[in-house]
Amino acid sequence: MSPSTARIFTAVASAIVFFGSLVVVIDLIGGLRQTQQLRIDLAELEDVRYGLLNADLWVAQVSDILADRIDGFELNQGNRPQIKRKVELVLDRLLVEVEHYLRRRNASGDNLVERIGGGLRQGLQDLLVDFSELRAQVPRYADVVLDELSRPENKAEIKQQLLGMIHEAAAATFTRLDMSTYQGVLARHDCADADRCRARLRGEIAERQPQEVGRALLVFALVALLLALNLPRPVLPPEAIFMLTGATLVLLAAGVLTPMIEVEARIDELRFEILGSPVEFVDQVLYFQSKSIMDVVQLLAETGKPDLLLVAVLITLFSLVFPGLKVLATFVYYVDTAGLRRQALIRFFALRSAKWSMADVLVVAIFMAYIGFSGLIASQLSGIADAGSGVRVITTDGTALLVGFYMFLGFVIVSLLVSAKLEATVRTAKA
Repeated sequence: MSPSTARIFTAVASAIVFFGSLVVVIDLIGGLRQTQQLRIDLAELEDVRYGLLNADLWVAQVSDILADRIDGFELNQGNRPQIKRKVELVLDRLLVEVEHYLRRRNASGDNLVERIGGGLRQGLQDLLVDFSELRAQVPRYADVVLDELSRPENKAEIKQQLLGMIHEAAAATFTRLDMSTYQGVLARHDCADADRCRARLRGEIAERQPQEVGRALLVFALVALLLALNLPRPVLPPEAIFMLTGATLVLLAAGVLTPMIEVEARIDELRFEILGSPVEFVDQVLYFQSKSIMDVVQLLAETGKPDLLLVAVLITLFSLVFPGLKVLATFVYYVDTAGLRRQALIRFFALRSAKWSMADVLVVAIFMAYIGFSGLIASQLSGIADAGSGVRVITTDGTALLVGFYMFLGFVIVSLLVSAKLEATVRTAKA
């Protein structure tokens, strides 16, 4: 095969591989953004605000337990004597307090007339009411009280009153929870039931994960094939430099536009007992964030605070602007289109911006942040898991590096390889 034919064959093959990687990356970015939104929606539905920290849910569970206990309350030969003794103590104490109150009232008075009147009332009271006899009848009164408590209509009234008191106390103590975001997620996915919506979202996420991993691996395979087709060549022609530069920028776009790290702390299961009945909370998300580099920049910019705006600008410069301009300037410098190689700006980004382009440092920072978040969350969750012997807590640290991180790492590696090859190409051309 002649050199010209080999060059044409390599150029065509490289173009097919490059445009193939571009199509796959565009599809990958769209799919990862959709999955990110699904994860955010699922985390919102499982947020601890709507579960463990939701006063309405606590009131509902405690009310159900109390209602079951009242419905299940039955007097029988086994528990009647014990309950009767409690009632007798209450009735006896009540009669003693009533007698003491009447005597104190009758003995009080600011003048002689009031004291004489009080003495007459006390004498009449002693004549008509014998508190000793009343206290002797306490066991009989206790039987009457227990018989009344056993009547279904009285049990229903007691239950209604107690449940009403619980709801009134909760309404007076806790503020109403804003459910607008929660309801918005249900409406967005056309779900009438939160449990079914959570199950649907989990299923969609699980179904999309292998597809996304497959697309990411395909991108890396296509870029690796592009490198294999061109890097062994002693001198890179302009079309090869163009496609290698394009592939580098494709990886950069995927790295900054897709989520890099996911931080999640959740309580998988929290179980304990109230009045002998189990209370359980499952899938309670304590904290969740899934962000790409540009998501972080947007979030910082929306605050409007000068210090955070400065951080947003620095992140944009060192993760997107400088790396992108360096790749483009390197392409222009080594192709030397229209003599642009002599331009100071082109020479700066192509030859001197390496120390200003901190893409490799950013990768290390993200990786260290991942380790730090994972360790911090694991240590905090271990403290929650040791809540007590009567409480069963199962926690999960869901911190993970996502596809965006590996795409950005791929950009750093490929840009280094392409830059090294372009420098060798220029040296060979000058020689």
